[in-house]
Amino acid sequence: MMQLHAEDLAMWANETAEEQLAQAPPKNPRDFRESGTGQAPWLAIVLFGTFGLLGLAACGGGSSSGGSSSSSSSSSSSSSSSSGASSSSSSSSSGSSSSSSGSSSSSSGSNSSSGSSGSSSGSGGSLTIVYSFTGGTSGSIDGYVPAAALIRSSDGNFYGTTVYGGQYGNQTIGSGNFVGLGTVFKVTPSGVETVLHSFGNGVDGQSPYAGLIQGSDGNFYGTTEYGGLYSDGSVFKITPAGFETVLHAFTPSTVTSPPDGTEPVAALIQGSDGNFYGTTQAGGEGGVGTVFLITPSGAETVLYSFAGGSSDGSEPVAALVLGSDGNFYGTTTLGGLYQGGTVFKITPAGVETVLYSFIGGNSDGAEPVAGLIQGSDGNFYGTTEIGGAANAGTVFKITPSGIETVLFSFSGHGDGQAPEATLIQGNDGNFYGTTSEGGLDSDGTGFGGTGYGTVFKITPAGVETLLYAFNEASSSGLLQTSDGSFYGATGSGGATGGGTVFKLTVSGN
Repeated sequence: MMQLHAEDLAMWANETAEEQLAQAPPKNPRDFRESGTGQAPWLAIVLFGTFGLLGLAACGGGSSSGGSSSSSSSSSSSSSSSSGASSSSSSSSSGSSSSSSGSSSSSSGSNSSSGSSGSSSGSGGSLTIVYSFTGGTSGSIDGYVPAAALIRSSDGNFYGTTVYGGQYGNQTIGSGNFVGLGTVFKVTPSGVETVLHSFGNGVDGQSPYAGLIQGSDGNFYGTTEYGGLYSDGSVFKITPAGFETVLHAFTPSTVTSPPDGTEPVAALIQGSDGNFYGTTQAGGEGGVGTVFLITPSGAETVLYSFAGGSSDGSEPVAALVLGSDGNFYGTTTLGGLYQGGTVFKITPAGVETVLYSFIGGNSDGAEPVAGLIQGSDGNFYGTTEIGGAANAGTVFKITPSGIETVLFSFSGHGDGQAPEATLIQGNDGNFYGTTSEGGLDSDGTGFGGTGYGTVFKITPAGVETLLYAFNEASSSGLLQTSDGSFYGATGSGGATGGGTVFKLTVSGN
């Protein structure tokens, strides 16, 4: 039920401008699953259309554009699982493989697309469009539909991925024809963008939904949901200059035993041992996802296969976080005692413990699609897409031993709904995040339950403040720079509807 696939996003992204004027586009790819046109939910990322403008803020505001642009062996191990206590009480407070690496590589592409910048202001912040993606338009090899948060490199530039665009291949999905199989891009703080790599050449990966991580060697690492030798996804490395290597092609159970994971949609994390750790939303012995380890040279091991059911989680779609105790922590969207998803801990050796099973209903959240962050107090913080007082999602805190507290329940109106991106802890000690719905009404005239998402701040005590409300686009997550500004990407909006990179300045930060 909770698998993410490119088809769902594609059917939405393919709507013409005329069709979108005639009918409001769905805000959540889950709409496709429930209507029978797709299978997927949404990841801890952004929700998209292809056309529409980013920008009207919570209290209005104008925007202007003025552009800026440039272009230029196999290893496996058996996994053991241990299910711990999973039904600790929650309190609500609202408001105040076994298969090894592939060997394909390709060098960087170049891009000659034009960007656009503009700004608008809201109740708590002022937003500037740093870059508008132009992929999907005639003659462009730029990317479009960025679906993951950005990272900032040691060189001061921002790096990310787009699901579509680039110079290789078309995807015919449903009635739509989508140009390109995804890209890796760099954009400077001043808005100069370069396509570093176009996916889809030969046995290369396709459709990178996840963001990047910069390894200790200075290279970037990531995953693609599809592509690779068996079309079940890949792990790749790319140099800052744009030379990409497929490190591992995920392998279906018909090819390898014990089964490898498949269809990764989450970013990697580098452990203290120098290896990378990640999740797949499918595959493994139970068919409902895995945790895997991969060395920088591409030797992959399935550390743990989720079992689902009432005793274990299933379908992890978010990245892991490395705790201060040396273990990894994460979430699954489904499974657990109440089938509302779980928080789990896993050791580097692959011993997994379910720390908490979400209950759902008015008193607790359910179906977390975002990962966790460990706060400076040692506790973990995260969000659920649904559940809580209005069934519009929650922000929660959970101790390393599994005691969970609901800090805030979204109302589904002006403060947002359905948070799907991992929180960050700001320079001020507060947490910042985004919602995929809520905020402004779809017509941009006021607050309601059908908006396009928000940016919010929440204190460790659970006091939430709306900072910005999007119109026609929502953000896939945030990062904060040393000057207090926030940067992110939206999967639609901008000059040609292909998405944007934006900067949000918040008063007092």
